[in-house]
Amino acid sequence: RYALGVKSATLRSEMAEMSDLGYLRQPHTSAGRVPSDRGYRFYVGKLMVPAPIAPDETARIRVAVRSASSELDAVIRKTCVLLTAMTRLPAIATAPNAQDTRIKQVFVSPASENQVLLVILFSTGHTETRLLSGVAVSASDALTLANALNERLVNRELSAPQSGDAPPQIAHLSKPFAKLLTEIGAATRALTENAPLFVEGTQTVWEHPEFKDVEKLSGFLTLLQERAALLEVLTQSLATESETPHPVRYAIGQEIGHASGEYSMVSAPYRIGNTHRGSIGVFGPTRMDYARASSAVELMAQTMSDFLTRLSVAP
Repeated sequence: RYALGVKSATLRSEMAEMSDLGYLRQPHTSAGRVPSDRGYRFYVGKLMVPAPIAPDETARIRVAVRSASSELDAVIRKTCVLLTAMTRLPAIATAPNAQDTRIKQVFVSPASENQVLLVILFSTGHTETRLLSGVAVSASDALTLANALNERLVNRELSAPQSGDAPPQIAHLSKPFAKLLTEIGAATRALTENAPLFVEGTQTVWEHPEFKDVEKLSGFLTLLQERAALLEVLTQSLATESETPHPVRYAIGQEIGHASGEYSMVSAPYRIGNTHRGSIGVFGPTRMDYARASSAVELMAQTMSDFLTRLSVAP
């Protein structure tokens, strides 16, 4: 089929040697040879050339990401949806690591006679909104409270204590100040303790012949729901040294840690400024198109890095 220019006996001999070296395996007695984990690893590290992405497709992707909401979760979901469309594989991404996240700005506004709206904008672009009852303040007092909170909290680490008395000049607002500060503390603790994992494109699994087998399909879908396991694989793969000049990492077969050993993950870090803040990638059968997946993941990671960096420095 590929016009290799050699006789079939030569091919059989070469394949036998590759099997002996561990680059090919035979799934069962009556099956032909398929690449082993070691074979795929050699391919992506030594032989694969990332598939070029057309300039017009790259431009469309960047426009689509830039047109997404400035809300962080919406940006990540949009990026995952686009990555799935490019690869026809489920896409996964982590929210930014909260370790270096800072509060960028706090807004306070009266919502009703006895309620205020609290909005917390983080340096990652993530926004938390809270409606607090039992707080009655005027518009001018709400602005005063917001200014005092911003003076105390902006650019501080989330792990820094978010408590204390109101500044002397707003002692008359000490109760609403304390309540707002407590709510901000609860919001930041939730952010640091519950970093979400985003998964999009699960429906694409039906397009892959491996998953015509109900047992394999069930195992793959179950693994997609094991968020802690996926997060661990993402974290471990990005902690390894890249085998190529590109930032993309590969977790292949048994490296995933699943009993079947029939899945792979292609992932890359995204950054805000010069700091690694999270990861994005695709997850699918070991027989995936690594060249296309590698290029798509690298493009999406870079596009998201550029967008989130601009978002973090925007006034």
